Amino acid sequence: MNQEMIRKIDQRNDGQRYFEQQQFQRQEQGWKLIIGTSVLLLALVAVELFWLVPTVTSASKSAFSGFVAVIGIISFVLWLVAQAVPFKVRWQSVSVALACLLGGGWALLFPLLIQQSHFFSVYAYSDLFIFLSVIAFFSYRPALYLAVLPILCSLLVTDMYFGDTNNAVTFLSMGSRLIIIIVVRECLYHWFHASVWHEFEEKRLRKELASVALIDLVTGLQNDKHFELMLDREMMAARRHNSDLTVMMINIEPMNLYAMTCGHQACDDLLKRATKGLRRGVYRPRDFIARVGSSEFALLLPDTDASGAEIVAERMQRHVHRCCDMLVKGELEQPMAVMITIVEWAPNVNVRTMRRYMRDARSQLNLDEPQKCADSVSYYDPVKYR
Repeated sequence: MNQEMIRKIDQRNDGQRYFEQQQFQRQEQGWKLIIGTSVLLLALVAVELFWLVPTVTSASKSAFSGFVAVIGIISFVLWLVAQAVPFKVRWQSVSVALACLLGGGWALLFPLLIQQSHFFSVYAYSDLFIFLSVIAFFSYRPALYLAVLPILCSLLVTDMYFGDTNNAVTFLSMGSRLIIIIVVRECLYHWFHASVWHEFEEKRLRKELASVALIDLVTGLQNDKHFELMLDREMMAARRHNSDLTVMMINIEPMNLYAMTCGHQACDDLLKRATKGLRRGVYRPRDFIARVGSSEFALLLPDTDASGAEIVAERMQRHVHRCCDMLVKGELEQPMAVMITIVEWAPNVNVRTMRRYMRDARSQLNLDEPQKCADSVSYYDPVKYR
């Protein structure tokens, strides 16, 4: 139960990290969107002020130019700071700073344009900025509200003092916009959250399925397919580093007799006990053990010669007997036997030849009937099978 709880906690933590990573990437896209939007809107305002509306005063043009200059300087300073600080860890700070700069700047520019030049098309630009701010900052709520609330307050104050509508209508209009912003933001965030977690679960399930495809379900060891993959990798490493490599083929008897006597479930329990003994005989993390047959196992020993493999083989035999002898002797008259054939790799042997050596070694174990009632450690001789 504790292991299951720990596994669920680990999955939840991994999912949370994955969600934060996707949230950061989405926020990066939002930064680009809101910056591009702000530049475009300022360009449209500049075109109308300087070329399309002849009644605009020079004071309004000067105020707008000064405002753009100040915003540009602050943006440049923020960019310099962002280059020096690892904001990937604190992307929330960047979002908040950018939202305050653009939202606050637009909130100050809006009444300035309305008061001095009656530039009413800025209403449409403000609504567009609010809409795109929702899209840009919906994944981080504080940044969104810091971007839109100053503009809504500015719209409210401007309408109350410079507009021709009733104050009640103005409050209703701003309240409706705020409700729309909240509803749209929550819908987008819910969709984003569900989409990211669905993607995470899909990737996790694919990873687990890939892992299960390489694991023997009875013993929990790696299977024959995974062993062949590791054999290819270790042979390339041994050839590159000019190091030793040894493979041990292991056959444990009498599994078939035990299954016929006690049933397949009891045989599976015996296999699990034998697996525990084999694992206890392997000390190094890089040593790789797999189940390659019904009662056959294979052990990959990098940086190990034949004499070292013989020591490992004898140690594994002792551990298997300690785990299984009491169970086998209580049901069968035949003793437990752990038969091992050591296959030593040579630099001139390729992967295909090494796999043939392993098949021959397995056949040697299965055909060695007189030795099936006793432990044995033998060496594979390629000349014998030519």
